[in-house]
This record gives sequence, C-alpha cells and structure tokens, in this order.
Amino acid sequence: MNNFQRLEEEEIDRLPDLPMGIAQNVNSTLGGMRTFGSIIELYLAKIFDVVTMMAGGDNNTFSDPGGHGSPTEPDGGSPRGPMKS
Repeated sequence: MNNFQRLEEEEIDRLPDLPMGIAQNVNSTLGGMRTFGSIIELYLAKIFDVVTMMAGGDNNTFSDPGGHGSPTEPDGGSPRGPMKS
C-alpha cells in the first residue's frame, strides 16, 4: 500500500459516517466518472488520428501492414477467387 492510499484511508476514518443514500450516490457518480474517463483515455488518441487523416494529414496509424492490396489497387497480392472457365 502506498502513502497516498494510506492517507486516503486515514482521512476516511476521521470523517463521520455518511448516510447510506449520500454515500451510495457519491460512489455511483464517481463510478460513472471513472468509466467515462477510461473511455476517453482509450479512444481519444484514435479520434485525433481519424480527424488528422480526414483533414489530409500524414498518419501511418491506419496503414495496411498485410500487403493484400486495396479496393483501388487489387493487384497488391490479394488472394484470388475461383477461376472462371
């Protein structure tokens, strides 16, 4: 346990007990904020990459590492379907 966790527990022990409704409301609000913060942290970098790419900037995050060609360049080594007779 680090010093900040220990300090947090000491501060909680010093405070008077909160009514159950208030404590539950605060915990649910903090839980929602943590979830929202995690979503922002996870996707914010990708959103900036997409906006940069849409604006015409050079962004290699979305480059195709497989070398299977693209719809505009079908001869890039993509597997072919059955041969027509």
